[in-house]
Amino acid sequence: MKKLIAMLAIALLCASGASARPAFAIDGNIGLQSFVSLTDAHVEATLRGLEAFAASSAARSGNWSAIEGPLRIAAGGETAATAIYATPDGRYWVAGRGLQPVRISDRPYFVKAFAGKTVVGDLIVSRAADTPVAMVAVPVRGPGGRVIAMVSAGIDLAKLTARLIREMGIRSDVVFWAVDAHGITALHSDPKNIFNDALKVPDLKVALAHMIATDAGIETYAFRGAMRTSLYRHSTLTGWTYGFGVLHL
Repeated sequence: MKKLIAMLAIALLCASGASARPAFAIDGNIGLQSFVSLTDAHVEATLRGLEAFAASSAARSGNWSAIEGPLRIAAGGETAATAIYATPDGRYWVAGRGLQPVRISDRPYFVKAFAGKTVVGDLIVSRAADTPVAMVAVPVRGPGGRVIAMVSAGIDLAKLTARLIREMGIRSDVVFWAVDAHGITALHSDPKNIFNDALKVPDLKVALAHMIATDAGIETYAFRGAMRTSLYRHSTLTGWTYGFGVLHL
């Protein structure tokens, strides 16, 4: 296994992307670690912002006019799709849009947050933004630790993918991806694959099921008529399986 991993070198372009040839090559483990670290850093920044705001008097006030501005900042960043404040009855407000006409009490992340859990990485199609997002949600606690509200942000998966492509400056024959425990694609170097159910792809499902079920490793598999080799590992922050590798041209 170690020999195979060492042999997987990933060619990367300079950050400017100006050269048509790789400027240098790195071991695949470094590429995978960079991908996981960058992704988790963006998600964690949203989480920390929401946690700080959830502990504030503004969040506990229940006053939308006092909540909206600070909540927008807490959920900020160029990858944010929505910033949400919700009450136990399922009503919710979106920064920049106000009170919404439907309720979100049926959403799994809502149920978890009002059970007192912090949610990181739940994948849904946002009703407010109508786009695939990764949800980060934090309970707001009142007197005695009772959950009185929820603050959350939807991280736009397409925007996050685009940002990662810019930050990593990778070539077209390098692939990266992340899927949740159910095989739903959170991130992909080809954005057309975002939010696909990868476990329903016949050529891919056996290899992907193995990668989801194991902590880390290397796998060669077929996807859409081409062979790929990826190193993969899990993230304890999002719970996703991250892969980084090469397309066999």
